[in-house]
Amino acid sequence: MHKTRFATATTNAQEVDIACGLQGSIVAAIECKVTNDETNSVKRVNDVVKKATAWKNHYGSFVETVALLQGVIKASDVQRLTDEGVHVFWSHDLKAFSDWVEDRA
Repeated sequence: MHKTRFATATTNAQEVDIACGLQGSIVAAIECKVTNDETNSVKRVNDVVKKATAWKNHYGSFVETVALLQGVIKASDVQRLTDEGVHVFWSHDLKAFSDWVEDRA
């Protein structure tokens, strides 16, 4: 599914770029973010963290949040994503993302 709204109890529906069904009734909520500078990356990462938190609070372990990133992103912002349990992949290395999906399909 593309551009799907995931309803949550505590927030307004959070739109997800791509929802992908995985093994065991798990859904990968994939956020695609592009940024050209470190300042803008803060806004993009904040958006992913906000959505990941809302989905985790509502769906628990049934949703795994994925950030597919492209551009200039501060290392500390990438660390914030991983600290929040978001799986991080880069557009220039889609094989790593593909392998991750295959392992869960």
